[in-house]
Amino acid sequence: MPVWLPLLLAALAVLAIYLIRPTAQSLSVASTLLWRRLLAHRRKRHDRLRWLLSLLLATTVAGCLALAAGQASWLQPGGGDRIALAFDSSPTMSAALPDGTGTRMDLAVAEARRIVAEADTSGRFTLGADPTRLTPAEALLALSGSFESEETEEQPEPAIPAADTAYLFTDGVSDWRPTIDPATATQTISVLAPARNAGIVHFVTRPAPSHEAKPEALVEVLATDAASATGLVPVELMIADVETIRIRRQLELPSGNRFTALIDIAGFAPGPVTASLRTPGDVFPLDDRAMLVDARSTGPPATARVEQPLNRLRGQRRLVVHTRSRASFADSAAARAFAADPSVVVVAVRAAADGTVREAGAQPPESSSAATAAADIAVFHRTIQTTGPPLPSLFLDPPDAAPAGGLSPAEAAPPAQRRIDRIAAEHPILDGVSLLGLPARIPTRQLDPRCTAVAAAGNLTAIAVCDPTDPAPTPAGSEPPGPDLSARSVVIALDLDTSPLAQRPDLAALLQNATEWLTGTLTDRDDTILPGLQDERATRINESDLDPVPPGRLAELTRETRRPWSWRTLALAGLLLASIEAITFFRGITV
Repeated sequence: MPVWLPLLLAALAVLAIYLIRPTAQSLSVASTLLWRRLLAHRRKRHDRLRWLLSLLLATTVAGCLALAAGQASWLQPGGGDRIALAFDSSPTMSAALPDGTGTRMDLAVAEARRIVAEADTSGRFTLGADPTRLTPAEALLALSGSFESEETEEQPEPAIPAADTAYLFTDGVSDWRPTIDPATATQTISVLAPARNAGIVHFVTRPAPSHEAKPEALVEVLATDAASATGLVPVELMIADVETIRIRRQLELPSGNRFTALIDIAGFAPGPVTASLRTPGDVFPLDDRAMLVDARSTGPPATARVEQPLNRLRGQRRLVVHTRSRASFADSAAARAFAADPSVVVVAVRAAADGTVREAGAQPPESSSAATAAADIAVFHRTIQTTGPPLPSLFLDPPDAAPAGGLSPAEAAPPAQRRIDRIAAEHPILDGVSLLGLPARIPTRQLDPRCTAVAAAGNLTAIAVCDPTDPAPTPAGSEPPGPDLSARSVVIALDLDTSPLAQRPDLAALLQNATEWLTGTLTDRDDTILPGLQDERATRINESDLDPVPPGRLAELTRETRRPWSWRTLALAGLLLASIEAITFFRGITV
């Protein structure tokens, strides 16, 4: 039944009651003198005003009761709708607001409470990926001060239940993209409040290419500030071992800039090494601390393992290198990175220019076939794959004219100078490697659909990996075969020698991770733990495509949320007005 129908009927009924005139009754009196004097002093205008006031009160009472009986949902937004409330679960949602009234998640919850309070009582709400339908009262109770989003980092794209409208509360910093039914109307609510932050985005220990026997730690600090702020961000960096603070530095970083340093930790006490920051006005403490465990343990020196015979290289990954010329590989950044890694050994270098094989160690040269058979990984440095025993392949800066590692031949255009802006941070070959923002010369190639890009600059693939194909079905009662590691490949398409990566320990870490992944020996590192965040995207808490929250909205965060009038309120208002009508009638104010 339309809501206007009971309103119309109630108004007509009241008006009819007031227009009906009762039948005049005859009454005999002794004299009409007093009645005539009384009628002479009365004013007809007052009678009409009393009649109109009484009619207005009666109509208002009837309208309130009619609206309450019909529960008019059209008077309130979202009446009877299914509304989904989804909250970004990324770490930056825990960043504090500039005025100190709460966090971005608190602001999101306050906005959600406001939406629930303004909706109709017949609406039903869902929170996050939970399909349970809640009444407004239940939703407000669930959105209490202890509310926490149910999505986790293991579920970056939660499936939002089907609804008429979905409100997405996010700061727009992370890649959080929930899965929503196409028929659902979505509205993004920004909770971005720019503020100051400084964080540790990289803290690892690797043997440096130039000092492979010297234990060093690489630390990177990134600073950001509100868009309206000017000046430098003061940061205090402290490096400490189990005994005392070994290094304390006062830094002043422009917003968006980073501080990078290699720290000699050879003189540190055995045990954990901790890096921590202190920044006035910092609103995001999750990235202010990082730790290394047994940071001085970097393995035996590379010079010692070169003299070992091949049959004693157990637990190490053996490489056979195919390159254009022996000199080009010997002077390359890849050769220095391999030399700095005690977990790999180059058993042979095959030069395509003269067809010879040069042994990496001091042992007498072996035949080409014997060196290849003794290898675990085939490395192709600026050359293409040739016939030979199948081995997991690592392609380094492959030639533009040939396909390699799941990448097609490059286009005729010269390599483009880009900055890496997308990485698959969860892939194991990027563990402990900082690539975001790295400038690199990358040729334009097409990625094989069976492969995965783990680092890219726009539409250009910088690093790609190819997993082996799925094994054939296993007969009943037999053990399933393991993955065909010989089909694995990693291609690093960027020019390492011209990249800043060649001057950083990240290159040794990248190649070490790649060789471990190719041979299936990748394990969790026990020399590094991450009590801090060390996520560069999260440290950049102000980089978002969304508009910042107006300052006035932050001031309303602590204001109590009130519900609008409901049908119960209208019913009570109608009864109150009816009481006023009765009182005025008996006092002669209304008729």
